[in-house]
Amino acid sequence: MSEEIIKVTEPVIIEDGKHKGKITKVVRSLPNAEEGRKYDYTELYVEVTDHDKKPEIRVGFPTSISELSSLGKLLKKAGLDFSGKDGVPMKDIKDHLIDKKITFLCKTESTDAGDFARILRDTIDFK
Repeated sequence: MSEEIIKVTEPVIIEDGKHKGKITKVVRSLPNAEEGRKYDYTELYVEVTDHDKKPEIRVGFPTSISELSSLGKLLKKAGLDFSGKDGVPMKDIKDHLIDKKITFLCKTESTDAGDFARILRDTIDFK
């Protein structure tokens, strides 16, 4: 039996500043004690299209839809009208976000696990 080999790669650096991208996936992450998740989040996976390696990074939003919530503001920018509704199907959210071209600001965040590019969620704009 052969041993599994993990490929060594060069780190992908995404410079701080304004970038272009495309939303590739929308995933809801429910609280799960076994996996260490305490909160209900909706995560967008974004391909950074103005980077030569086209890396994918994600940005999370608390799963709360209102006129004032971060996710609600993003959905309104994307053209989803939820006024007067009791709820919004995840299918509608995905239909309004996946494959949409966006611009956003990115900032490097230093943590104990290393340096990571973070999308500043309030800066996402649709092209």
